[in-house]
Amino acid sequence: MEIGTLEFDHQDFIKDRAGDDKLAIRFFRKARQDSEETQKQGRPIFKEEDYIQIVVPGDRTSAIVRPVGPADKARFEKQYAHWQKTQEEEMQLGTPLEAWGIMSIAQIEEYRYFGVRTIDQMAVLRDDVCGKIMGGTSLKQKAINWLAISKEDAPLKKVQAELDKRDNQIAALEDAVKKQAELLAELQAKVPAQKAVPKAA
Repeated sequence: MEIGTLEFDHQDFIKDRAGDDKLAIRFFRKARQDSEETQKQGRPIFKEEDYIQIVVPGDRTSAIVRPVGPADKARFEKQYAHWQKTQEEEMQLGTPLEAWGIMSIAQIEEYRYFGVRTIDQMAVLRDDVCGKIMGGTSLKQKAINWLAISKEDAPLKKVQAELDKRDNQIAALEDAVKKQAELLAELQAKVPAQKAVPKAA
């Protein structure tokens, strides 16, 4: 009997799951009763544990809340690292709705209720959820268009940023040259002019 070899790309096992970047992920600490210690000591004993909340933006009924496991730490590595470093419960991936400039504060809060915090999440919002919110379908389309335009403009913005950086460097160099010229003129004014000494015949 011959044993075959399996050919696979090891990257298949570490790539982000499709759609994970669209989920609203929140890590937090919560007291949980330790049943073993409670039984030993005869009184309620609680321990703080790390928890994760996973919400599909727009669907509050889909919220999953559970203690953080090794799979969560690996799957949502960026968000978990951010939470451990800052203790901020939520890390937004994408452009916040507040930065968009076309939504009122009330609209932003309404979408936050549904777990939508970024333009990126708005663009992939399910149609049934958009139908529940006045103007939801229109805002979703605007979000899709805004992201498409932003993606097209990204190379131009990168070039513009590089040009701005170069212009700032040139201005700094010109300023340094001007200051050096002023300093040189000041030093020359302080040094007495040397008279030409006549040569002996």
